[in-house]
Amino acid sequence: MLDHHNIPKVDLSFLNRDHQEALDISNHLEILLSEGSPLDHAEKIEREFAKLLDHHIVHFEHEDREMEKYGFPAYELHVAEHRHVLEDMGKELGYWRSHRDVARLKDYLLTEFPRWLMNHLVNMDTVSATYISRVRHNDLDQAKGF
Repeated sequence: MLDHHNIPKVDLSFLNRDHQEALDISNHLEILLSEGSPLDHAEKIEREFAKLLDHHIVHFEHEDREMEKYGFPAYELHVAEHRHVLEDMGKELGYWRSHRDVARLKDYLLTEFPRWLMNHLVNMDTVSATYISRVRHNDLDQAKGF
């Protein structure tokens, strides 16, 4: 299970809140996949996975707008990474809907997705959040005449 205390915090509070929400949904999915026979609550798993995907769609849209607004230099690369993970999540959700493959879903949600998330936080979100935070701060200073 992912613990929000063990993931890096970034310089933008909305990202930290969104990351926490994603962890909460992911952890609930892990519980559903570990309790008894996951196929007994396949519909709950499907709804929760769809919720995780929807969460990321909204989160990435917000993050992408902020990066574009503040002229983040690696905007295209970062947005491409968002598109890639949304595509992967959509494929995995579709596979779950049609095959109910517990082992595959566990591998994705308990291994692949957390690995991607940590890598993305450390290598992309930390950099973009620091950049945006600094530009925001500089914009405020300029508006105040500093």
